Amino acid sequence: MKRRTFSRSLLSSLGLLTLGDSALFAHAGKKYLPGNEWSARGRRLGISHQRPGELNEKHFNYLRQMGVEYLEIRIPSEQASFDTLKTIKARVEDAGLNVFEIMLSDKYNCKDIALGTGRRKEEMKFFHNFLRDLGKAGIDTTTYAWHTGGAYNPGTPMVRGCQARLFELEEARKMPNLYDRTYSDAEMWDNYAYFIKHTLPVAEDAGVRLQLHPNDPPVTHQGVARIFRSMDAFRQAMEIAGHSPMSGILLCTGTCGEMTGPDGKGEDILKGIHDLGSRGHIYQVHFRNVSSPMPDFYETMPDNGYMNMYRIMKALAEVNFNGMVVPDHVPRMVDSEACELAGEAYIFGYIKALIQAVDTELGSDQV
Repeated sequence: MKRRTFSRSLLSSLGLLTLGDSALFAHAGKKYLPGNEWSARGRRLGISHQRPGELNEKHFNYLRQMGVEYLEIRIPSEQASFDTLKTIKARVEDAGLNVFEIMLSDKYNCKDIALGTGRRKEEMKFFHNFLRDLGKAGIDTTTYAWHTGGAYNPGTPMVRGCQARLFELEEARKMPNLYDRTYSDAEMWDNYAYFIKHTLPVAEDAGVRLQLHPNDPPVTHQGVARIFRSMDAFRQAMEIAGHSPMSGILLCTGTCGEMTGPDGKGEDILKGIHDLGSRGHIYQVHFRNVSSPMPDFYETMPDNGYMNMYRIMKALAEVNFNGMVVPDHVPRMVDSEACELAGEAYIFGYIKALIQAVDTELGSDQV
C-alpha cells in the first residue's frame, strides 16, 4: 500500500477546510457505487449495545423472535483479544445470527486520542492492534467517536408515560470545563486528521471499516469543541479520508435531528443521507426520534418525534443502504404491565414495518 502524505499547511488549517478543497489521500475523487459491499445487503434489523454476558440462548431466542439478524457487540479493552473476538463471533453465528461489529466499550470514545494527549500514541497502538485482530477474526466493522457525550439528564420528561432523556442548552452551558484548558475546533480537527492519517492505512490493510459516531449532544460545551455536530462535519471527515470505502459513519438519526443545521432550524437529514449514502459512507443506522432540534429537546418513541421516520427509511432505500438499522435510546416504560424489553420490541416492529412499507412503495424485493 502506498503511504498517504499530509501537507503540514493543510493540517494546521483543517478547521477551515471546505468541501471544495482537494482531498488529502491519493485515492481522493474515486467513485464508489451506492451502498457498500461489506455489510448485509439491504436494510436489516439489528441490535446495538450488546455485552458478552448477554450472549446466551434465552437472549438469542428473543432476538430471533423479534426478527433481528445482526448484532453490535461491545467489549471492554481488557477482553479485546483475538481469541475473544473469535469466540464471540462463533457463539453468535452458532445461534443463527450475525456479528455486524465489535467495538471497545471503554475506548471507542478515547479522549486521549481525540485531545492529543501524551498517551495518544500508546492508545492508537492499542487500537491498531485491535483492528488487526478484528480483521483476522473476520469482523469487518468497528465504531469510534470524537469526545462525545455529556450534559444529559437535567430532567426526566415523560413520553407517553415513558421516561426519556432530556437536554437543555442553558443547563449544559452552566457546566464547568472538563479540563484545565479549552480545546478549539481547529485543534480537534488537527487531532482527527492525525488519527486518520495513522489509522486508516491500518484499517484498510486489516479490511475493517471505521465507523464514526456523531457528538451527542451535538454542541460544544464544557470547554471541548464537539466537532461532529453537523452533517457538513461528516462530509469533511470523509474528505479527509479521501472517501476511502473503509471510512464511514454511524448515522444516528436522533443526534442528526438534534443538530441546529445551517439556518438554526435543523439539519436536512434526507440530503445528508443522499450525499453520504450515495458514496457508501453510511454503515449503520441508530433509529431514534427527538422532540425538536437544539437548543432544547427530549428523546421520543420513533413515531412521536418531529422527524418523519418513514422518509428517512425511504431515503436509505433510495441510496441502496446496506447495513443494519437498530433501536436506540429506547424510552423506559414505567408503572405499567410492560416488561423491560417491551419498548425495544415495539421499535423492532416499527422498523420492520417501515422497511416493508418502503419496499412495497419502491417495488423492491428485499427478503
